[in-house]
Amino acid sequence: MKQTFETNKSVNEFIEEVQKVLPNYGFGLQHIHNPPEKMREKGINFTTECKILDICSPKIANEILSYDISLSCIMPCKISVYDDKGQTTVALNSIVQLIDDLNPDLTDMAQEVQETIIDIINDSI
Repeated sequence: MKQTFETNKSVNEFIEEVQKVLPNYGFGLQHIHNPPEKMREKGINFTTECKILDICSPKIANEILSYDISLSCIMPCKISVYDDKGQTTVALNSIVQLIDDLNPDLTDMAQEVQETIIDIINDSI
């Protein structure tokens, strides 16, 4: 399951704003993936603007990984920002669903993380 949000900001404007908002929630930006750029490097002409943000809260990551290190396979959290026919869209996978599938003991924590990331998105759009 994914949740999507629309913004009047461009992809890069949203990214600039989210970088300002993340610290207010104890999160940081670890990396920005640029799939179209990577595909062009491989000879594929993909032109739709799309960036994927890896975000993380060290405190929350420590709690989760200390409880179940195997959950590292779904970390860090990702926010996708892309142009959808002229509309900038922000997408987030259900962290609750991902965690529940792998370790239901942490579903409550996953719910809190998901709500926090939704707040981050809403404060950035």
